[in-house]
Amino acid sequence: MRSKTADMAPEDAKVLDDVDEYGVHIVHVPEDDVGPGFSFTVGLWATWQQAEVVVFGLPQEVAQDLLNGLADEVDDGRRFAAGEKHDGVLVGYPVRFLELAKARYGEFLGVAQWAYEGEDFPALQLVWPDKQGRWPWDPGVREGFAEAQPIVGVRPSS
Repeated sequence: MRSKTADMAPEDAKVLDDVDEYGVHIVHVPEDDVGPGFSFTVGLWATWQQAEVVVFGLPQEVAQDLLNGLADEVDDGRRFAAGEKHDGVLVGYPVRFLELAKARYGEFLGVAQWAYEGEDFPALQLVWPDKQGRWPWDPGVREGFAEAQPIVGVRPSS
């Protein structure tokens, strides 16, 4: 993890201060013409050797609570890995974790790349199903649901 310096911009120093104090910093990227909004962690890997996590299509407040809750679970010893399905992360819904290829980090994890001074950290995409239990890649899923949660990680075979 990058070291804090006296000449660092306040927003950059905040990232490192949050990781020092809380173990994690959450970055929010708003929706734009290119795609849906998303949020991601910085610091899970440095603090707990848990892959960083990116999630799409949630309001910032919801994503903040979700990712902070995930960090709390990791702090308590729970681990999340690519290909796994977990209950209890989102109330009423299972979630899946997909491996995010390093080639995609620049598109989605720029602040994390800056903090780690490169791509020497793993990352996962967290996805959840619709109310009928269908994942964004499943046949019959509503188009708006799939668009709000683009699959940028490695899609599971089943």
